[in-house]
Amino acid sequence: MPKNTDLAAARARQRAADRRRPPAEHRRLRTVLFAVIATVIGVAAIGLVAMRLLPPTPAAAGAYQIRASMGGFQPAAMSVKAGSTVSVELTSTDTSMHSDGGGWHEMAIDELGIDWKVGPESSKVFQLTAPTTPGTYTWFCGICCGGRANPSMQGKLTVTA
Repeated sequence: MPKNTDLAAARARQRAADRRRPPAEHRRLRTVLFAVIATVIGVAAIGLVAMRLLPPTPAAAGAYQIRASMGGFQPAAMSVKAGSTVSVELTSTDTSMHSDGGGWHEMAIDELGIDWKVGPESSKVFQLTAPTTPGTYTWFCGICCGGRANPSMQGKLTVTA
């Protein structure tokens, strides 16, 4: 009798194990689904790394290059002839992950009615018509970084005769 009891217990344990184990087609589906998800994540990661390794987009021909970041403007000075029209390419080098302004930057000159804005990690070309009167004008970023009060978020436009 002990053998039949042992045999019955072993069969009961096997049936319980079979109920816990998914059928073979479910295991195959899970394996395929895992492979697809892993591939998609891998391709996305490779794409993100590749985008970071690409060189910056070429600058607009003949435009003044002004880069804005949380550290300030580079360069922080620009000189133009009175009455001339020049192109200015304003670039934000900050990412959208910045908590102060979300990577947006501004180049504003109140006296000239200029208020240019550019989004995170992007550039935009603006046209500047210099005043006919020589002088020095201060630009600033009022979106982030302390705004007008922060000396690193300011620059000088010098208009010469």
